[in-house]
Amino acid sequence: MNLSDLRLEAQLDTNGYYALGVPAYLAIIGVEWLLLRRRGIKSYALPESLANMSAGLGEVTLGVFIGPSLVLLYEWAYRHLAVVHLFREGSLASWVFAFLLADFCYYVYHRASHGVGAFWAIHGVHHQARVMNVTVALRHPWLSDSYSAPFYALCPIMGIPTAQFFVAISFISFYAFTVHSRTFRRPGLFVFVTPQTHIVHHAKNPRYIDKNFGAMLTLWDRIFGTHVEVVPDDPPVLGTLSGCDTYDGAKAQWVGWRDLFERARLVRGPLAKLVSFFRPPAWRPAGSEKRDERAAPEGRLSMVRGVAHAAAFMVVLMIAAQLFLRAEQLGMTVKVVMGAVVLGGLHLLGRGIDRATATTTTTATTTSTSTSTSTSTSSSTST
Repeated sequence: MNLSDLRLEAQLDTNGYYALGVPAYLAIIGVEWLLLRRRGIKSYALPESLANMSAGLGEVTLGVFIGPSLVLLYEWAYRHLAVVHLFREGSLASWVFAFLLADFCYYVYHRASHGVGAFWAIHGVHHQARVMNVTVALRHPWLSDSYSAPFYALCPIMGIPTAQFFVAISFISFYAFTVHSRTFRRPGLFVFVTPQTHIVHHAKNPRYIDKNFGAMLTLWDRIFGTHVEVVPDDPPVLGTLSGCDTYDGAKAQWVGWRDLFERARLVRGPLAKLVSFFRPPAWRPAGSEKRDERAAPEGRLSMVRGVAHAAAFMVVLMIAAQLFLRAEQLGMTVKVVMGAVVLGGLHLLGRGIDRATATTTTTATTTSTSTSTSTSTSSSTST
């Protein structure tokens, strides 16, 4: 099929490619874990890693239903709104242009996601992780496609064909996957985003907030003044300012909205309440107190519980993989049922992890208190 004549008509199911790529992603995660373990670096905790992967799996599952519409929307825009075709389709220049423009559009989209409260309520899910590893790259917001399309409108308008755009954006997305790591370091040559520069973007230190938005190129950050390097005396502390109090990848999707509705409640008047959703994420109504940061307990799972939760995730993953691979053959009712099973399974898995870590933390606290009391009593008796 000729790229120039490619009409995807909702048949470009990128979820199928995600399903085929699952072994590769798991292999990369495994390699990083082994390398970090050999170096004595603890950058993986099973509760947070499962939460990260659950968020990503949920986003791709929803993509089965949303993705085809986005492809058709892009194809329509390309056919009816393109005002110029600068390069011969398929030429090297056309591919370079596609990558540059797609990466620029991502920069604008990403920067807006940090500047508008409603967008941050969605995008902020990706920033909730407290430890950097490649599973963080999979921690996707489920609703990001609900507002991303307008930011990429320049691509069809500037004559980038549908297939060329999706190839470029898919490659850029995979490149972005590789920069969420403490292991796979490489020189950026003052052009490319690297793990060393991207970790800044996930930090909540004041000097690092709203910096380094680029997905593949640092070019746009350097041009628009949002590029910054790590300062050795101020190591990045990961997470969001409001925090996240759950390891449930499904529940985590609504933490930002909970904050938005809370601050809207403090504003008087319907219009003012509506406007509050579009103010910057850090904005608070005059006179209101800054809320304390939420945090999920750092209790660790026992070996038995860890294996059980990992196995449960793999079961949900296998169901999802069948949905991705067979999406075109399945009827809508079956797809909806399978999608609901996947999303519901991820939620139940997250609830189980929350309960297990809370129990572990409570037990550890009780043991510590008992030990302290026992020691104090023993000391008093000896005296």
